[in-house]
Amino acid sequence: MNITKRILVVLLAAALLLAAACSAPKQREKSASPSVSAEADATAAPEESAPGAAWVNSDISGNVTAELETDPKEDFNAAVNQEWMAGTELGTQVQASTFTERGDEVMAEVMTLITDESQTSHEAELVREFYNDYIDMESRNTLGMEPVLPLLEEIRAIEDMDGLTAYIADWGNLAGAPVKADIAADWKDSTKNAIYIGPPSFSLSDADEYKSMTDVGQRTKDAEEVMLKKLLTRAGYSEEEASALWEAFFSLESQIGQASVGNAEGSSPEIREKAYNPKTAAELAELSPVFPVTEILKPYTDGGIDRFILTEPEWLAKMNELYTEENLEAFKAWLIYQTLTATAGMLDQECLDIMTEYSGAATGSAQMELPVEQLAYQMCSAMFDMAIGKLYVENYVTEETKQDVTELVEQAVAVFRQRLEANEWLSSETKAKALQKLDTLKIRVAYPDDWSLYDYSDYALPRDGGIIDDVLAVREKDMSEKVDKAKVEIDKDLWMTAPQTVNAYYMPTDNSINIPAGILGGDFYDSNGTIEQQMGSIGVIIGHEITHGFDSNTGSLYDKDGNLSNWWTDEDRAAFKEHTDKVGAYYASIEVLPGKYINGDYTIGETVADLGGMSCMLELAKKIDGFDYQTFFESWAKVWKVQESEATAEYMLQTDPHAPGYLRANVNVQQFEEFYKAFDVQEGDGMYLAPEDRLSVW
Repeated sequence: MNITKRILVVLLAAALLLAAACSAPKQREKSASPSVSAEADATAAPEESAPGAAWVNSDISGNVTAELETDPKEDFNAAVNQEWMAGTELGTQVQASTFTERGDEVMAEVMTLITDESQTSHEAELVREFYNDYIDMESRNTLGMEPVLPLLEEIRAIEDMDGLTAYIADWGNLAGAPVKADIAADWKDSTKNAIYIGPPSFSLSDADEYKSMTDVGQRTKDAEEVMLKKLLTRAGYSEEEASALWEAFFSLESQIGQASVGNAEGSSPEIREKAYNPKTAAELAELSPVFPVTEILKPYTDGGIDRFILTEPEWLAKMNELYTEENLEAFKAWLIYQTLTATAGMLDQECLDIMTEYSGAATGSAQMELPVEQLAYQMCSAMFDMAIGKLYVENYVTEETKQDVTELVEQAVAVFRQRLEANEWLSSETKAKALQKLDTLKIRVAYPDDWSLYDYSDYALPRDGGIIDDVLAVREKDMSEKVDKAKVEIDKDLWMTAPQTVNAYYMPTDNSINIPAGILGGDFYDSNGTIEQQMGSIGVIIGHEITHGFDSNTGSLYDKDGNLSNWWTDEDRAAFKEHTDKVGAYYASIEVLPGKYINGDYTIGETVADLGGMSCMLELAKKIDGFDYQTFFESWAKVWKVQESEATAEYMLQTDPHAPGYLRANVNVQQFEEFYKAFDVQEGDGMYLAPEDRLSVW
């Protein structure tokens, strides 16, 4: 991830902690790992009337009050979480949820360790030094914009295309280049790393916004414009110069975005083959005679690497059209934007306020505040995630928790195997390969067994520098290792996410389920809880992640070894699509906000995984005498409690591949007869769904 993207991710992560269970690690961005499928517009009304009419969108703050009459037969999520929702004030938060609550717990624990001077390991001292430099607002306020001015002046001094090429080809510049070069597992040989070449990150996140802008896209654009102009004027630009620079930047980015793959196409199953285009440096040079992609990649080729995967040939062709003297000032504007957004979060309080205002406007929370300590924590986590992870595990995670949750994962895998064996719509040929894939599933729970794989002994920060100097030092160290990393085979024991992460995910390229220690607390997991509580929360999440190994737009496209491979018969793939289309259509018929609907295609991977996770745990429940189904389902609903503004709900509807929390709670339980029996739900009740309409995939 480039440094600009990393800083903006930190700011948005600090504002919005809804991890939603199974977001892949940030190392896997779209160009290297396309996300979830989407074709329909989330705002387009379906032809048929929406189900769930009896349900209130209980995610929106104020919709569920203490006085509201609730009934689990009518609106399960509102009934289960009413007390919490009615008593939760958003205040300066963008969102309150089970994820943010657990995130706050983990943050408090980690910050206790970071600031504890009795922690004297190299990792602890490294992180503490970085943290202290970040929160040193007295020094930052004294310096003001001074640290970034020489960087901006260097860009302004570029006089011609040769100078521009020299600048963007220099890996030491803070702005990066208008090309993303991600190192990730080779889709077709997952034992090796590959370098994926594609478009840069976009200020509006989704390239589709530059083709047809949504309300959320417009709101984000407006926030970006205000942010950039304020930063520019603080850096000495006149208002006229700032306006011209913004127009130049956004015009160039729009042209790049219009030639790039958006989230919809980038999430579809078909994109992987289309995006897998291995090229040598000579072939890239032939495809890109004007835009200097080979100069940007020169450290790799100098290091003996001559294989790159071009993910978007149309984008590269467009870059060759755009890379002209006529657009020199626009490219300089792009570099200035990247530099300012990379550094603003590390400058003075006024810059922090500008960035906080931007985050609040983009996510729909005008009252948002981001304490500097919280930002420091997020920055430390972004820079030294596994160093913090080791400290966290040593102080807050037990071997017993790791063993107990691993046992639950193993039970879930065994049950999922039974369900695969009993599957009636798969052929024996495809079923055999599915079982092989399940049998080779890697299980990672809580924390790594071998910490030697995460070595920070060579990391050091400048003794007399500030936070920007610290970041540059870490960046230089990271960049120095990129070429070597790209050349070695992948160590499949390596964790991609730190133990303190409040999330869980399935990784298709190594066929693994990953349950970090961070999610093993709060309403997700209580070591002293009942089996029903554990199965209804972390248990269903575990089943959810296992199901991702067989979802329609990611897991099912990869074989047991993590390679992109079609192991399905055409007939089985068609039958699978018939099942998933029904799921997508049901979700697409639900009106979440006035005139705004779920994008059933975009959320299909997650909605199918939710159903699979619930099915898995209910199958396991059959083996337990006296199982308390009410507690089980209530535990599930508590996982998805959310409070947010309507504007944030709209933002999430447009950008998040997961369904809203209240639908994850309600839609999933209404598919299972055990729920109807546990709460005596009858035809005519708001939670009732006729048996012939209920959803089932795995």
